[in-house]
Amino acid sequence: MSRSGAARTTHAPSRVRGRHVTQLDAAALEAVGRFVRVLGRCGYQPDAIEREVSAACRKIPKSWARSFPATLREMRDASHVLTLWFSEPAFVDATGNPRALPLRGARASLEALVRRVDRRISASELLSYLLRMRALRVVHSRYVPRDRVLLLRGAGGPDNFRGLRGLLGMLRTLEHNGQPKSRASGWFEAFAENPRFPVSRLPAFEKRLRRTGNRVLLQLDADMHRREIARRPNERTIRLGVGMYQFEYESDPFDRKPRARRKGR
Repeated sequence: MSRSGAARTTHAPSRVRGRHVTQLDAAALEAVGRFVRVLGRCGYQPDAIEREVSAACRKIPKSWARSFPATLREMRDASHVLTLWFSEPAFVDATGNPRALPLRGARASLEALVRRVDRRISASELLSYLLRMRALRVVHSRYVPRDRVLLLRGAGGPDNFRGLRGLLGMLRTLEHNGQPKSRASGWFEAFAENPRFPVSRLPAFEKRLRRTGNRVLLQLDADMHRREIARRPNERTIRLGVGMYQFEYESDPFDRKPRARRKGR
């Protein structure tokens, strides 16, 4: 499970012989298209959307694009490696805790674990990534995970690309659920919202939310893995994800009602 894959490095947009060449990868292009369509379905005019998107783009610091090629990306499926490390009988000890593994080996090794997830992933690259994310401890030349959850917040590039993954997932859900019921069954999408939550109670609520959310997501992550290993041979598979997040407004941007003016004495 990740509170968050390897992809091509992209650069700032450029022009070749007068022709504009896009340097956005497939995920970024899909996110832009879906975001614009969501706004369009809300009734906003396309020219107004284009104008405001262009204005927002002009506010992006150029330094972000200059540092982009050297930015470390989120490594796709690193969190699923941790899921198997905590779940598969070959990689846990008698008490059910993840075993300390060497990098190489035919059976109980990080290399063998990675092969269970995706043979295209380099075990040495994954090891470097997990060490950089401080997800592993070194125990006598072996490696053991600190936690089942891969934390990316504050990790720079991986954290930023985690944001793109989450944004794209939300946009896909919003567009899917915008289809007529006769065309597609709905994906789970629900919110709990309170318009007058006391700020003084935020720390306590956030603590409970993290505890409850982590427990629920770990349970769902384990359930998805059980269904993964129980699938029929050659059965078609998809990438399935479940997200949970908190949002706040200092002032509600959706409140279009004019505020009542106080009458003077």
